[in-house]
Amino acid sequence: MRLEVESRIARFAGVFAGFPWYVFVLASVLAGVGFVFVHSATIGSDDFAGQDSKQAMAIVVCGAVAIGLSFVPRAFALNNAFLLFALVLTALALLPWFGVTLNGARRWYGIGSATIQPTEFAKPILVLALARWLRLKSHGGFVDVVLIPLILTLLPMYLTLRQPDLGSALSMLPILFAMSWVAGARPLHLFATIALGALGLVAVLPFLQSYQLERIAIWLGQDHLTPAEWRGPGYQLMQSLIAIGSGGVSGDGLFEGLQNRYDFLPYRSTDFLFAVVCEETGFRGAMTVILLYTFFSLAIVACAYRLRDRFGRLLAAGVATYFAAHLFIHVGVCTGLLPPTGLPLPLLSYGRSSVASAWFALALVGHAATAKPRDLSEDAIR
Repeated sequence: MRLEVESRIARFAGVFAGFPWYVFVLASVLAGVGFVFVHSATIGSDDFAGQDSKQAMAIVVCGAVAIGLSFVPRAFALNNAFLLFALVLTALALLPWFGVTLNGARRWYGIGSATIQPTEFAKPILVLALARWLRLKSHGGFVDVVLIPLILTLLPMYLTLRQPDLGSALSMLPILFAMSWVAGARPLHLFATIALGALGLVAVLPFLQSYQLERIAIWLGQDHLTPAEWRGPGYQLMQSLIAIGSGGVSGDGLFEGLQNRYDFLPYRSTDFLFAVVCEETGFRGAMTVILLYTFFSLAIVACAYRLRDRFGRLLAAGVATYFAAHLFIHVGVCTGLLPPTGLPLPLLSYGRSSVASAWFALALVGHAATAKPRDLSEDAIR
C-alpha cells in the first residue's frame, strides 16, 4: 500500500516537473496588486460598478485554466498554432460588421452583458504562430527570419489599427523583434526589422483617426498647450500628470487619491491604472510595481534561457516581451513619455479579455517549461 501511494505521488510530481511555479506565483501577486487598485478605482462609481468583483473572478478562473493548458501535448500546440492564428485574424476582420462600438471604437464582440476583445488574444496567439514558424529557422535568411515573420505580424497589426487601437498594434512590434533575435537573426536582419517597423509606423500615419493625430500633436506640444487644449484633447494627459504629481514620494494613501475618488481621471481602472498607483502610493509604490513587473518579465526570460528546445524558448521569449512591452507603453502613456494610445497593463488593469489573454500567455510559458524537449536540430513533431 505504501509503495502504491509513493508511486502515485512520484507520478504526480513527474507531471509537474519543470513547471515554472515561481512565474505563476509572481503573476498571482501582480494580479492581487491589480485587484486592489481596480477596487480603489471603482469605489463609489456607477460607471465602474462591479469591475472589481468581475476582475477577481477572471483572475481565479483564468489562472486555473492556464495551469491546465500548460500541459497540452506539444504536437497539439504545434499542429494548431496557425489554426488559432487564422481564427483570431478572422475575428479581427469581422469586427467592423459584427462588433459593438464603445467609446468611438469597434473593438469588442458583445455576448449578452459581457464583451470579448479579440485583439487581446491576438498578441499571445501571435507569439504562438511566430514560434511555430521560427522554430526551424536557426539558419534561415532574411526572408525566413524577418520578412515572413514581419508579414505575420502586420496582419493582426493592420486589423487592430482599423478598429482603431494604436496601442495594441504597437505592442506587437517588440514581440516580432525579440523572437527574431532569439531565432538567430543576424545583426543586419535585426536592423532591417527595426527599419521596416519604423517605415510601417510612418506608413500608417495617414490612416490614423483625426483624434489619434490630435493626441500625438498634443503630446508633442505638451509644454506649450493652452488652457483650452488642456481641457479638450489634452484632458486625459493632464489629469494623469496631476494624479502622478500629487502622489509625491509616499502617496495620498490607499483609496484616498483625489483625482481617482472624484472622477477626474478617465479610464482609471484600465488605460490609466498606473496613475492611480502613483497618486495613492507615490513614487515608492510606483517603483515597487515597476520593479515587481520587471522582475516578473525577467523571470520568464530566465525560464527561456534554461529551455533546450527552440520552440519552447521562442514561446517564453515572446511572452516575456509581450509583458515588458505593455509595461513600457502603459507607464509611458500615463507619465506623458508616450502619446496617449490606450493600453491596459496585463494582470493589473481591469478587463476580462486582458486578464484571460495574460493567463493564456503564461500557459504558453508553462507549456514551454513542461513539454518534453525536442530534437534541437529539427524540433520535429513526433
